[in-house]
Amino acid sequence: MSKSVHFIIGALILSVVVIGGGMIFTVDQTKQAIVLQFGELRKVHTTPGLKVKLPFIQDILFYEKRVLDFDFPEVRITTGDQKRLLVDTYTRYRIVDPIRFFKTVKPANEQGAAIRLEAFVTSTVRNVLGKIPLRNLLSEERPKIMKTIEKEVDALAQPLGISIVDVRIIRTELPMENRDAVFNRMISALNQIAKGNRANGEKTGQEIRSAADRDKSIILATANKKAQDIRGQGEAKSIQILGASLGKNPEFYGFYRTMQTYRETLTEGTTLVLTTDNDLFRFFNNPEREMRK
Repeated sequence: MSKSVHFIIGALILSVVVIGGGMIFTVDQTKQAIVLQFGELRKVHTTPGLKVKLPFIQDILFYEKRVLDFDFPEVRITTGDQKRLLVDTYTRYRIVDPIRFFKTVKPANEQGAAIRLEAFVTSTVRNVLGKIPLRNLLSEERPKIMKTIEKEVDALAQPLGISIVDVRIIRTELPMENRDAVFNRMISALNQIAKGNRANGEKTGQEIRSAADRDKSIILATANKKAQDIRGQGEAKSIQILGASLGKNPEFYGFYRTMQTYRETLTEGTTLVLTTDNDLFRFFNNPEREMRK
């Protein structure tokens, strides 16, 4: 063969390689691709593998299938109780409809998505947090609030072919110029709450003590009445028994009365000056003889 023939064959082989290389492209499993012809959408590839396109006249745009995230700059907001805050958020999202994404997001790339999402997140955060007091944002209601923000941002992003995976508040701070005033108002409000709780506690305590004192008085009065009734019954029974006994033995009655006199008169520290034949001492000399009289 002549050199010209070799040259032609080589040129044909090179052309086939170049054209073939321009026709075949690979879609990775983490990517999705759209085919553009003169800037117009022609086809979308969402499955991985080798794909074919027209060389020279068709271009390929690749989009991520994986979750993307974007950390937005801090936003100044005013809460429902007029507290000014600096809120720092980040958003995680996924491109679920590359055709819609290409048609609605300009530029049709991650930078364009970040611009649109920043506007959605900023407006939604201001709208939601502007309706609630600061204490709710710092309480156990925070996850519920974040879920509300996520749903609202997702509703705004769906027409762009974007699905919101998560929206989170990374940091919430008071502006430096407002911190002292806000802290003072919070302390004052908490002191008022504490004062009210103490007053309610004292009132409840007083009511409980009054009820306890009233119950105590009722219980003591009932017990005293019962004791007096029992004591009266005992004394009546004692008098009855004593009367029956004394009626049978008058001498014993005299002895019993004298013993009562001794008990009531001869107490500690008592001094009596009497003669030995005084009637009070007749049972001291010979009690058995006196009893027999």
